[in-house]
This record gives sequence, structure tokens and C-alpha cells, in this order.
Amino acid sequence: MFRARLAVKITVLIVAVMIVGFGATTILTIQRESATLIEQNKVAARRLTAALIASIEGAMLQGRPDVTRMMLSELKGAPSVEGFTIYRRNGVEAFTDLTTATEVARTAGLAQEVLDNLAKMQRAPGPAMSGPLFTRALETLQTQESLETRDGLTYFTLHQPVPNRDVCQECHGSDHTVRAVVRVATAMEPVFADVRRLRNRQLLIALLTIAAAAGVLTVAMRSVILRPIEALASAARRVGAGDFEARAAVASRDELGDLGTAFNDMTARLSQAYSDLAGKNTELATTLQHLQESRQRLELLEQLKGELSKFVPDAVKRLLEQNPNATELEKKTVEVSVLFLDIAGYTKLSEQLEPKRLNQLVQTYFSSFLEIIQSHHGDVNETAGDGLMVIFQADRERGVTDHALNATRAAFAIRQRVGQLNEEYGGVFPPIQLHMGINTGEALVGATKLGGAGSQRWTFTASGPTTNLAARFAGSAEAGEIVVGPATVERIRSQFVLESLGEKTFKNVSQPIPVYRLIPPGVYEKIV
Repeated sequence: MFRARLAVKITVLIVAVMIVGFGATTILTIQRESATLIEQNKVAARRLTAALIASIEGAMLQGRPDVTRMMLSELKGAPSVEGFTIYRRNGVEAFTDLTTATEVARTAGLAQEVLDNLAKMQRAPGPAMSGPLFTRALETLQTQESLETRDGLTYFTLHQPVPNRDVCQECHGSDHTVRAVVRVATAMEPVFADVRRLRNRQLLIALLTIAAAAGVLTVAMRSVILRPIEALASAARRVGAGDFEARAAVASRDELGDLGTAFNDMTARLSQAYSDLAGKNTELATTLQHLQESRQRLELLEQLKGELSKFVPDAVKRLLEQNPNATELEKKTVEVSVLFLDIAGYTKLSEQLEPKRLNQLVQTYFSSFLEIIQSHHGDVNETAGDGLMVIFQADRERGVTDHALNATRAAFAIRQRVGQLNEEYGGVFPPIQLHMGINTGEALVGATKLGGAGSQRWTFTASGPTTNLAARFAGSAEAGEIVVGPATVERIRSQFVLESLGEKTFKNVSQPIPVYRLIPPGVYEKIV
């Protein structure tokens, strides 16, 4: 199929080239030979006209117009001349009446025998001659030629003027330069018939030549081009099917031979590349298997990390992600705000509820506290039954600047959340209230790594008087109250309403400390 399609294309191309090239040459040859034939016919007509005019003038010089009259009668029936007519200057057909003969006889004299012969041949003149060709012949003394069509036939017509020479002026006078105009018409149909025969013969020769050349060239193309291409295509299909040992036969040193050689080189390189690729694929499959196993282990580790992160403060997680060696976790003195909270009347609750329900209550309420604490950038440091210790620090990277405000806002949010949960779980759990205390100051904050090479554990805490006082403030608070120390008040007094509780003495604290209660919105008594 491939060879047939290409053969058709090549054949069509060859025929097109032959038609364009040889056909154009043939057409030019036909046109040139046709023009030559027509011109030859015109030359013959001109020569015939000149010969007839010379014969007429010879007879006229001998004073025998009757001979001219007889010759005109004979020419009208000649097959080579379709029309031969002589017209006077006024356009009237000459040699039909005795007008001119009478004038010549009077001025120059004519034999009586000539006049008698002319009288016998006298007839009525034909239609008068006029028209641009006749007029130009009179005016320019030059022969006028044209092709005329009458009754579907073409004629070559000559209008040749007969000059009034000196030898003629004795008889015809000297007042004019043209004595007459000879009109000769010869048929062109025989010439055109010869042109058509010539054209048909040339076209037939051209068609036969094109067909023969196209056939020869097509057969040669099949042998020289198509068969090697088909063999190369067959080898290419084998290579495409996976047979990299297939080779194309190279039987020549021309461009097709170079193509076959290049194809064989390409196939050899493909075979080598395929072998290398198979080896790489094996390595890749092994690597992919190892990668999948590593990914599964990583997913397991990420899952474990997610579970363990619930028990690790956010500050510790961030530091460990930045530096696994955790040198930043070593304890150092920083300013913090510590929030302590516990459930008011927890001992009584533990007596009223079963341990399982009590644990469920603590888990439900404290779980909702964790979201609030995290949103206010706090870290849960310790949990002890019914209590939480939360540390708030400044964190420039996260834009946290005032930890005291964050601790206070978190305490109010937790207090509000307790009210919501009491309504939500009414009838399920008894309503609870919280003791909360906030203190601000310096504390020794950091992590301690415990254990040896075989077992290690990190602990994170804040220790010092600031932490102890926060716990004491929470212990002194009534149910639902938030008690804060003076250092915290200095930082939040422009944002919250506070009530002074006076100075109080706390366990293990040498001096009394002024404390304050955060006033919920709507209550304005004893405002500091």
C-alpha cells in the first residue's frame, strides 16, 4: 500500500512535469508552425496579387484593355482566388462598362477592334466599394491587409492601390496619383485545416511522448527508490515491534544507501539504549520499593508524632523541629505570665460522681480549654487531677508581645466557656466553677532531659516564686473568680476592669501582697 501510494504520487509528479515542460514546448511549436503556414499563405496571396497587377498593367500598356477584361473574367472562376476586383478611385467596379475606354479612346486613341471587344463584354458594375481599407489604400498608396469572415468562412483580403505612373498619364491624365485599387480575397479555410491537422499531430505526439516517458520513469522509480524504501520501512516496523536486531539491506552508495546505514546505526544505538534502560528500570524498581517501604515507615512515624504531640507543649515542639539537639530547651530565666486554674469543690464532686464519670467531666471541660489556651499562645505545663498550669511567653516570631494580656484574655474565655458547657451538659454533669489565678514575673523556664543512653525523657516547666504565687492566687480565689497579682495589673489595667482585694498574706511568702479581682463586664465597684 505504501509503495502504491508513493508510486502514484511519483507518477503524477512526472506526468505533471512532462505536461508543463513538454506541453509548453509543444504549444509554442504549434503556434510557431501555425503562424508560419498562415504567413506563407499571405505571402503567396501577395505574390499572386502583384503578378496579376503586373499582367494587367502590361496589357494596358499595350493598349489592350479587352485582354485585361477577359483575364478578369477567367480569374473570377479560378479556385485559388475567391475574389479579384478592380475599383476606380470613386469606388465603382472597373472594366464593366465603356466609361474609361471612351475617355482613353478620345485622348490617346484605341483600336476599333478593342472597343468592339469591350462592347461585347460590357455589363453592369457590381456594388460600389467603400470602407476604411479602401480609403487608406487611396490616401497612403500602401497595400491594406485584413482577415474577413463571411458566411462563417475566413478570407485574407488585400486592397492594393495601382499608382498612376508617368507612362500611364498619357491615357489617364496626371491629376491623380492612384488609378485604381485592386481587391483580392483568398480563402483561409484550407490553411486553417492544415493548421488543425498540424496541431492534432503535434498533440498526439506530445501525449504519446509524455505517456512513454512517464511509464519509463515510473518503472525506474519503482526499482531505484520505492523498493529500497519499502525494505527500510519493513525493517523499521520490526524495530517498532521490539526486534532491535533488525537491519536494513544497504545495496547502494547513494543517498538511500546513506539512509540505510544511518538507520542501522540508529537501531544499534537503540538496542544498546534499550539494554541500559532495562537495567535502569530494574534499579528504579528496587529503589521505588525501598522508597515505598521508607514512606510507610515515615507515615507510621508521622502518625506516632501526631499522637505524641498531644503530650508535648507547642514551645517544645517548635524548638525540637528547629534543633533536634534541643540546646535551646535548657532552662533560662525569662519573663512569663502563669495561669493556674482548678475546679471549685472538686473533693465534693469526687464523692458525688463515679471515677469514670468524674474523669469524663474533667476531660470534656479541659479539652475545650486547650483550644482556647492554644489560640492565645499559651503552653500547658502541668496537669494535676482538677488543675492546669499554663505558661504564656513573648514570641517575637509569632508576633506575641504582651503575655499578660494573652493570659487574662484566655482566663476570661475559659470562664465564659465554662458557662456554656454548664448549659450544654446540664442534666449530664453537675455545673462547675473554677478558681483562677494569674501572676507575671521572671521564672526559670525550660526543659530537662532525664535518663541515660538507653532511655531518655524530656520535661518542660517553669519554676520560681512567680509560679508559686500564681498557684497561691488561684487558691485564694472564690468560685468563678480570677485573681491577679500587681505585676499583671500594671500590664492589663488599661484593658480590663479590676477590683482591689487589698493585701493578703500567703503561705511561704514573707510580705503581704496586694491582689485584685478581674471584674466581668457590667460590674463597676471599687475600681482601681
